Amino acid sequence: MSDKKSLHTFNFLQTHVHRVSDDYADRLPLPEELINKNNNTEYWLFSDLYNLFGYPYVGLHNNIIDTIGTTIKFSDFQKLPQKNSDKVLRAPNFQTFYSGHVVSIINNYDIKNPNTTIQKQNGQDARLTRYACWSILKQWPNMIFSQLYFIMPDTNFETLYNTAYKFARLYQRTELTRAEKIVNGIAHRNKSDMRQFNSAMHRAFFYTADLDIIKANYGIKGTVFDYMGSRSLMMRQKALNKVINAYNLNPKMSFGAFYELLYQELVNARVNMINTTGRAPESDISRKSIGRIASELKKMEREFINKYAFQSLR
Repeated sequence: MSDKKSLHTFNFLQTHVHRVSDDYADRLPLPEELINKNNNTEYWLFSDLYNLFGYPYVGLHNNIIDTIGTTIKFSDFQKLPQKNSDKVLRAPNFQTFYSGHVVSIINNYDIKNPNTTIQKQNGQDARLTRYACWSILKQWPNMIFSQLYFIMPDTNFETLYNTAYKFARLYQRTELTRAEKIVNGIAHRNKSDMRQFNSAMHRAFFYTADLDIIKANYGIKGTVFDYMGSRSLMMRQKALNKVINAYNLNPKMSFGAFYELLYQELVNARVNMINTTGRAPESDISRKSIGRIASELKKMEREFINKYAFQSLR
């Protein structure tokens, strides 16, 4: 996700946040008995999330309740303790838990598609807690910035963006692993010397065939790929995917042509990264392994759930 897109997402979500205790009579008429003046729980409208993220990520706007029902699961409810660290009791049953995070409403709003705008009059909409919004997005590893927006309340954009960059390594590492397996499979099927093949690819991207030099400089144990930053992981996997697509589209491509194209694309990826960031791939290295990053994210998620899964819009 680019800086510009991340900033737009951040500003949009900041602008469209609501609180149960606020008066939205001009926007969402609510019966007095449904307004709890002491409930400061934040919520976002499904229609707003739809316009920001689109159908692929949040589901169909005309089937909201069923869509969200696949993301807030009974199994997640069962894992919650009877009370959290703030002594807030868990909902007595899953139905109460779910309805506390997802409140179906009737609302007037616009659905913005790429080529048209649909005006909904008295259309189905929903109020979603911070926990519900995160539950929708957590199934998409590439949406880490938006996930962290909900996990890290009251965080400024710069801190959020830097945190997202760190955790984006998880998604980019998975994507690179997939691409590396395909490329190595092509080389293996063509009876290539795998040691020489990989050394050449490393030389193209890292400007060295001996990754032990980089590992020694950073005190790395294991593969360098587990310590690469998000940008270098992304640049390398994009180069590999470009060549894989070209190979798949041209069944007659020789392995020699494939090899030369792959080498050149990795060189291009290195040059582009230096030109756009001022850093070479071998400088985009973290001292934290991908395993430690994954553990950090899981800890953040546990702390978030411990507090925000116990909130309710009711």
